[in-house]
Amino acid sequence: MSKKSYVLLAIMAAALLFMGAVRLHEVRVRNRQAAEEASHQDGEPFTFQHIPVSLAAPEAELPMAPIEYRPQSQNVYLEDAPLTPMQQRKQARDTIASILADFQHDTALAGFNQEVQQTSHGRVQGLEDLSTQNLMQIVQQNPEIQGVVEKHLKNKDFSKAIEEIFQNPQFRQSVQTLQQTEQTQP
Repeated sequence: MSKKSYVLLAIMAAALLFMGAVRLHEVRVRNRQAAEEASHQDGEPFTFQHIPVSLAAPEAELPMAPIEYRPQSQNVYLEDAPLTPMQQRKQARDTIASILADFQHDTALAGFNQEVQQTSHGRVQGLEDLSTQNLMQIVQQNPEIQGVVEKHLKNKDFSKAIEEIFQNPQFRQSVQTLQQTEQTQP
């Protein structure tokens, strides 16, 4: 064999080796692309900043037993029962006593209470009795009480205290309640 033939055989062998390498490279590229496409379609994780991330949502766990519907509770506020007439009278008396207790150190009112007590011979103790009992009946039994009231109303300190007491709406309501119940009772 000649030198030319060896050179041609070497060129052919090199060409065959080059073509085989090219074919092998093409097969590997196709396999790699197919694997990448399959991984994207299979739900396998892809990476974001080299951290694997899965796009597949976790499956929800079913509860073991059915959950019964419970409606939300509604708060119900009940009003107190209306007061009985006896309770209304007691509450009115307590209110009047509490308001008059605020004026226990008033000298003009103390003088009035003392004079009313002396005039009625102890049957009427003072402004509290005049407010809580039937006023018309008290005045009929002791007409001199009206004179005591008129006399003390001329005193500025007493007038001021009486005005302050009677301006209290709770006092007026309590007196009205007691006067109404006294008139309806036999």
